[in-house]
Amino acid sequence: MNAEELDIKEEEQNFLYSFIDFLQRRWWCVALCLIVLLAPVLYYNHTATRVYEASATLIYEQPNLPVNMSQQRYRYPQNETILNQIQEIKSRSVAMETAQSLPQWAREQFSLPENRPDHFDKSAYYAAIIRSNLSVAPLAESDIIQVKLTANHDPQLALALANTLCDVLKERNLRLRRQEVSSVRSFIEEQQLNYKQRLEDAEEALRRFKTNNQVTSLDREIEEQLKLSSNIELRYQEARSERERAEQHLKTINSKIQEQKSQLAPSIADMSTQQVQQLKQQLSVLKGKYINLQLQGVSETNSKMIELQNSINTVQKELAEEARRVAESEFGFDPVSNMSSLYEQKVKLELELDMYRTQERSLQQALERYETGLQKLPQKEYQLARLQRERDLAESIYMMLSERREEARINEAEKIGSLRIIDRPHLPGSPIKPRSALNLAIAVMLGLTVGVGLAFFMEAMDTGLKTVEELENKLGLPVLGAIPLSREGRYATSPETQPGEPGDLVTFLLPSSPVAESYRTLRTNLNFSNASNPLRSLMLTSAGPQEGKSTTSANLAVATAQMGLKTLLIDADLRRPTQHRIFNVNRDPGLADVLLHHGGHDKIRQVHPHEESSYDHASGSTSVHAQVAVEKMVDLELALYGVIHRTKVDNLSLLTSGTIPPNPSEALGMELMKDILSLAAQQFDSIIVDAPPIIAVTDAAVLAPLMDATVIVVESGRNDKLILTKAKNTLKRVKGNLLGSILNRVQIRHLYGNYDYYYTYYSAGKKRKV
Repeated sequence: MNAEELDIKEEEQNFLYSFIDFLQRRWWCVALCLIVLLAPVLYYNHTATRVYEASATLIYEQPNLPVNMSQQRYRYPQNETILNQIQEIKSRSVAMETAQSLPQWAREQFSLPENRPDHFDKSAYYAAIIRSNLSVAPLAESDIIQVKLTANHDPQLALALANTLCDVLKERNLRLRRQEVSSVRSFIEEQQLNYKQRLEDAEEALRRFKTNNQVTSLDREIEEQLKLSSNIELRYQEARSERERAEQHLKTINSKIQEQKSQLAPSIADMSTQQVQQLKQQLSVLKGKYINLQLQGVSETNSKMIELQNSINTVQKELAEEARRVAESEFGFDPVSNMSSLYEQKVKLELELDMYRTQERSLQQALERYETGLQKLPQKEYQLARLQRERDLAESIYMMLSERREEARINEAEKIGSLRIIDRPHLPGSPIKPRSALNLAIAVMLGLTVGVGLAFFMEAMDTGLKTVEELENKLGLPVLGAIPLSREGRYATSPETQPGEPGDLVTFLLPSSPVAESYRTLRTNLNFSNASNPLRSLMLTSAGPQEGKSTTSANLAVATAQMGLKTLLIDADLRRPTQHRIFNVNRDPGLADVLLHHGGHDKIRQVHPHEESSYDHASGSTSVHAQVAVEKMVDLELALYGVIHRTKVDNLSLLTSGTIPPNPSEALGMELMKDILSLAAQQFDSIIVDAPPIIAVTDAAVLAPLMDATVIVVESGRNDKLILTKAKNTLKRVKGNLLGSILNRVQIRHLYGNYDYYYTYYSAGKKRKV
């Protein structure tokens, strides 16, 4: 593995560690979002009404009717039929029949309203509930219809509703089909009676003619022509009937198109393009040839007939395509796709009408030819032929109607329902509402997404310096020590704590703990920071309050004293002093009392140079002023040592703040403060001064020039770069010797990452891992 690959692997590991560290710091944000989103979902899942659903699939099929239903005046398109069937299933009448067919136990499951009117209809009420719980929709790309019924709390009720609805639909379909067939039978019987009367009239007329004219038969050739003429007239009647049906159908389609969009597509009959006219003329010629061959008795399987039929089909397709192109060019869109099947049906019907009209016209021409031929016969034979043809035609139609009536009667006696249940409903196993698992999954995903997003947002808004590297890189100050955040540093003073005993200092109570070790490391770093000129006085300050500078000062003083150096800890925070509570001593008298009571010493010091210049070397005597100054210094020294407390820590003394003065910064700015430090330096190896925050007040700025060095205590993650830079610049402006910083209350993972072995190695007792 080369160096570049090692670098890439290290970057990946760093990224992974950074992300894990990010999650460890912001896990509460993610957890809070999860709780906020999961709580209402869990409540909803627990309290929501359980809804059960039973479904069935069914299909309406075209029955194989023995009766030719083409006789009906109008047939709906298939897609419209499905929509009609769906609307019928949703109808109030079906719901009423279902409600009336429900078993008694199922009806009792419905709760009735408390305030019911006098004429309250339970069946109508049940039907309304059934309709509200019913959903019907076709399955994709099929004619199958899916029916779903829901019920609250009870899966058995949902199953009963769905089963009853299926039974009602099947019985209803069978009943309606029977009624339909009965109506067809009635129509056939009515027509049959008419043609029976026409047949009887024709036979009577033929009989009277034969009796009166003594003409009983025609010759064979005339008989054949008459038979052929009768067949042609029968087909002519059928063609005319089909044309009338197609015209009625086309009229209905046109009215529907007009309702949706007027003048959507030009009628094929109105198309006057040259191509359309040529195709229509060609189609008419082909149809005429085909019908003539039929009249001549040529079989449809004849090659010429097949060729003509193929040509007719080809011309019809070309005509339909040409009509489509004309419509598209005129309206700029595909009419079929926009008007569903209406336009397509319109074109087909118009082509069908053309075919029927051509067929009707050809048959009529053939009839006229036969009629012309018959008119050439003698008058009596012509009259006999006409009467026989009328009788044959009436007889043929009557026989056909008789046959269809028998078929309708057979069909009516059978079950010919068109509804088929494909899948009957089953007992639902689990409710469809609420979808507990889905709701929980959505809530968890949404909670994680929102939580992580919020955590990233908070991380972006958090500009506080947390690690040693951030502090050194962004502030440009060396970090002399990093004090980890640990519960071991939080100790309360007990009633048994003796005066001068630091009850909550980890360096005193747990000297072998990792936190105490970090203070000793700080002490060592301070000693080696300026090895050529050892520090005698050190001031600790911070950018803001509550960053731990007093605790750090006290622990550092204890660690220094434990090294065998005579140490003096001065509480110079004359606004919010703390050291007297840490060491359990009286605050008064202290530093402020010495400064205020010996303030006149400044005036004496101002004459020192003159007094020294007036020294009489010849006589070896001092002036009176110099003698007074010496006496003052002696008094100051006596007063200073009179207020210094000896602590329970060997080699450690404490100078408390004393009485809080009205003007702390002016008191600390006295020349007397410099004398106090000089006197202390004569008696102690190390002086540690706990100063107020430097941003809030000017006390630390006043003291900084008097000290050998100054250190800023920075709480991890609390201050950003701007605040710390301001504190640093303030110390530089007063020419204080800013030695570095101390990063306090650092998360252990920021010091050792995931390798807390280095931290726990020095832990005492049970926390030690090795």
